[in-house]
This record gives sequence, C-alpha cells and structure tokens, in this order.
Amino acid sequence: MAVVSISLPDAVLDRLDSFVAARGFAGRSEAVRASLRELMRETSERRGRRAATLTLVYEEGQERRIAEIKHDHSSVVKSMMHNHADGRCVEMILLEGDAAEIRRLADRLRSRRETVLAELVFTDVGDA
Repeated sequence: MAVVSISLPDAVLDRLDSFVAARGFAGRSEAVRASLRELMRETSERRGRRAATLTLVYEEGQERRIAEIKHDHSSVVKSMMHNHADGRCVEMILLEGDAAEIRRLADRLRSRRETVLAELVFTDVGDA
C-alpha cells in the first residue's frame, strides 16, 4: 500500500481526530480511506441499469408539483414512502433503471425552490 502525505488545516485535523474517535476508526488513514471510497462512489459516472434510493424533503403543499416530476420519470420510480415531519413532506423513493434518467430525476427535484433535501444514493452491489 502506498503512503500519501496530505496537508490539512489544524481545525480540519481536529475534526478528523474527533470523528475517528467517535466512529471507532482504527486511525486517521482508515477514516480517510472510507471517506475517499464514499466520495468516489457518490461521484461515479457508471452508466446503464442502476439501483438507487432518493431521500426527499420538501415543504408541505407542494405534493402535486413534486408528483408531476416523479410521474415524468415513472420509468425509474419503483416504490416510495411518504410521511410528514415538522411541517415538511419526507419521502424515500426506490429507483431502478437507466443511471442517466435517475440522475435527471434527482437533479430536477434538487432544483425546486421548495426542496430542502434531495439525497441520491446508488445502492448497486457493484458499488460496495
């Protein structure tokens, strides 16, 4: 395994050390490796058929507009769960299909003014 040296501001290093201790990592290197794997997985541009979850939080009263967007991308929306919390709608959407179509759906939902959170996580076994 190669050794790589990086420079970090003191405040970031302090936060990293707290994170390592709180999460039970063996050391800084393990935490950095896990973070890099996650970052690369999140930004993966794999194409083709993918599976994902989309956690969506938006202001109540906007259900119709959000539903129209989801309907436009019904080829990838497989299932969803809707609930309410603190005056907001909270949805977990299960997606499967073309990766580009999944990203388009997430981007459209993220771009809405009423969207508070739209977190897309690809869940393919190949990403593990």
